[in-house]
Amino acid sequence: MSVKLPLMCQAQTIYLCMGSACHQRRGYDLLPLLEALVCCHGLEGRVQLKGTFCLEACQQGRSLKFGDRVFTGVDEQSLGGIFEREILPHCRPD
Repeated sequence: MSVKLPLMCQAQTIYLCMGSACHQRRGYDLLPLLEALVCCHGLEGRVQLKGTFCLEACQQGRSLKFGDRVFTGVDEQSLGGIFEREILPHCRPD
């Protein structure tokens, strides 16, 4: 008799740029906001937050990457909208 185990959903990853230009623009200030959004939507274990060196969009402001998309010019005011429109729909349970 074989037992089927449930497939574990692979966590999605949001990469927050920590390169020198984003660092100078205080990109790290976005991290606690991202953590709060993940927690608020109950996505612990479904979404990983990772720093990355450079997303090569230095001239366009602070950046983050999700999937194949790089979001530039991210600030405290736009982060929630980007998360809810562009990230959240890909992270909800099936």
